[in-house]
Parts: sequence; C-alpha cells; structure tokens
Amino acid sequence: MAMVKCSVRWRPSGGRGEYEFVPADALRDRRVFVAVPILDILIDAEVTGAIRDGKPRLRKNAPNDRSKMHLVPLVMAMARLPEPRREDITGTVTWPLERKTFLVDKMEFDIRSDSAGVVILEPTEAHILHSEQVIDLRHRFKNIKVDFDKATPPATMNATILHPLIVQHIQLLRKGINDLAIRKITDELISLQHGLYGATNVASISEINSLQYTPLEDGIYGTEGRILTRLHSTRERDPRFVQRAKAHFKDLNGGLLFCECCGHNPLKSYGPRGESRIEAHHKSPVEQMLPDTVVRPEDLAMVCPNCHDIIHAKRPWVTIEHLKEILEKGPYSLS
Repeated sequence: MAMVKCSVRWRPSGGRGEYEFVPADALRDRRVFVAVPILDILIDAEVTGAIRDGKPRLRKNAPNDRSKMHLVPLVMAMARLPEPRREDITGTVTWPLERKTFLVDKMEFDIRSDSAGVVILEPTEAHILHSEQVIDLRHRFKNIKVDFDKATPPATMNATILHPLIVQHIQLLRKGINDLAIRKITDELISLQHGLYGATNVASISEINSLQYTPLEDGIYGTEGRILTRLHSTRERDPRFVQRAKAHFKDLNGGLLFCECCGHNPLKSYGPRGESRIEAHHKSPVEQMLPDTVVRPEDLAMVCPNCHDIIHAKRPWVTIEHLKEILEKGPYSLS
C-alpha cells in the first residue's frame, strides 16, 4: 500500500513567508510530529495545521517563542543543513547553500500516522526556490546514521574533530523536543567543516555515477569531490579513473610512469613493485571541488611520494611547475 503524502509549501505574504499545506485535509486540526525512523527519532514540531480564511495554514503553537523553530527550519536543522530564509530577497540561489541565502520552496513528507488530532510526518525531500535540484532527505538521514553508529571517532584527525558534534546533534534530536539548540549545533558543525575544508557543499544532493572505460582521451574522465554526508569531512574519489589516467600517462610517455617533478622512475629503481608508488596528484585541491566535478587526465600530475609530501607539507601548496623549478635550482631553495 502506497504511503499517503503531503507537501508543506512556502507562501509569500506581506513580505515574509508563511507555510501552507496540501492536500488541504492532510494536516487540518492536527498537531504535527516529525519522525525519522532510521534514527529512531520522533520530535514534537509544536506546529498545528489550521484553515484560515478558507486556506490551509501551518502555524506555530507558540508563535512568539523564538526558541521554537517552524516545521521546515526544524527539519533542515535535523538534517544538518544550512538555515533557510523565510522571504525571497535575491531572486536567485547559489550552490553550495549557505546560511540564510536560500529559501525552501517546498518540503515533501510521508504521513506515517494520523489519528486523534495528531499526525506524524517523515520528511523525504526539500525543494530549493530558484533551483531545479532537490535534496533527498532520506538519503541525508541515512548517512547521518552512519556517523552516529560509529563506536569510536573516525581515524582521521579532521573527522575526529567533527565526531563529538555529530554525536551531540543526534543526542539533541533523540530528546524529541523542538529546541533551537539543534540549529546551533548544526551551525557549529557547518562552521567547523568550513574551517577545515573551505567552501564545501553541505547540501550535496547528487550520487556519483559509474564510469565506462574508453581508450580515447576525451573519454577518460572521473567524477570526484562529492562530499560524503556520513562524515561531512571526506570527499569521494574515483580509483578507476586514477588507474586509467596513469595508463594514459604511460601511453604519452613511451610506456614510462615517472615523477613529473623530480623525474624519478621507480620501475627502473625497484622493478614492478616500484611503479605502483607513483601517485596521482590533483592540480586543483580535491577539498575545493564541488560535488561530481569532472576531472580529466590533464588535471592530474604523476608524482613520487616524496614530492607529493613536499607539495602538501605547507599551505599554500606548491604547484608542480614551481617544485620542478625548485629542484632544478638545487636544494634549500624551498621555504
């Protein structure tokens, strides 16, 4: 049996938005609770559906209580997404989404339960005004669960920094209370992530696609840079693309795979095992990529581990051309 659905939509009114719901009988005279089954969460949204002047409106039970969020901002905070606006000022939207620079035009829900003046809604999608892209909220919560299910913080330093906030966020949700503290901890997570990784797409919505192999240069590409929402701290890479890029490099260089900085050929020095030590370096940092950035062979440089370490030893990172020039000049010329 198909799940009954409803939409909560932004409606401009007097310069500031309010929310309406469809179908008109879905939330009428019902107190709204928000459920996220995968996280075992049920929160009293403290909003109620009503008919005003013959039109369906969603109203906060305590309209003047600023410690309580309206339904859509509450769900966005639950999903660790930036805070939306309530009015359309710019008429445009820019990705990655940032706090109060966008507006949620429509949020879709499944109605999981409807009885005795109470309705339980499960959020499924968020539609952003002035954009054709849709945020899959179920996928979002699925990956948030992966965060919380980890018995210990992740091994990487940056992920370890984020992990305590991830846990605090889930703990707040499981209290079942519409509390502005959820928004505050979400903003803290987003801010910390921005400090660690720069302007990242905290509202990543796309899935990486499988790539078919082709021997043609124009067909050798990969999609990289997608933020994995399970940590909000790592970016997905396409290992098959790197392998193909290495093969392409060998085709252009007489079958040799060597470091473009120092010229070292590990195959010559160490045999077949050594060739695998050549690494693919992204000329544009992966952490600055938007989700599913198309990367081609010319966007990678083949470098040995030593040169790769030197490139990343200090910010701003050394370019391939600069390091090659430094090595040609001699030692001790790199600060």
